[in-house]
Amino acid sequence: MVYRIALNQTRRGADADDVVQAVFLKLYEKPPEWLGRAAAAEQADGGRSLRGSCSAAPNAATDERLRAWLIRVTVNECRNLWRTLWHRRVELREVGDADTPPYEEPAFSEPAHEQLYAALGELPEKCRIVVHLFYFEDMGTREIAAVLGIKEPTVRTRLVRARKLLKQTLKEAWDDEQCQPLQSHDGRGPCLC
Repeated sequence: MVYRIALNQTRRGADADDVVQAVFLKLYEKPPEWLGRAAAAEQADGGRSLRGSCSAAPNAATDERLRAWLIRVTVNECRNLWRTLWHRRVELREVGDADTPPYEEPAFSEPAHEQLYAALGELPEKCRIVVHLFYFEDMGTREIAAVLGIKEPTVRTRLVRARKLLKQTLKEAWDDEQCQPLQSHDGRGPCLC
């Protein structure tokens, strides 16, 4: 999950690797306080409290908090990476990667899916992260809002804008018939896969 988000944000495998390393280094060197308390509570009673049938919720709650923390730190590390690159004024042409596609490994094999994946990569960062979390990490708008620290209506607005941008971008590449919004498998909106 962390690597997928990092790759989605940075669009380069090497940068995504750097972000993943930074995220897990932060988790190792300075874990969140609530994570330490949950581990200490589990050790204190020999792990019985988090394994019992009645107390599966604390473990699930800790897992969800950890997931949200990892997503938030990943997004922040991606932003830090871009700030650093901006200050150094590194451009792809200077590095020599100008001829390579933005994603090193396409997630889709069909040409139409590759076009969709490229269009997703062209979305503004704010829209791209919301689309990624909604469709690829299967998070709800409320969860996304909590993780990103924005309001839920803002998440919905960004999803609508992203869908419009994708439709405009893909309409040029695909036949009008193919570009009609499809219902997703779970009924949550247009299918992006």
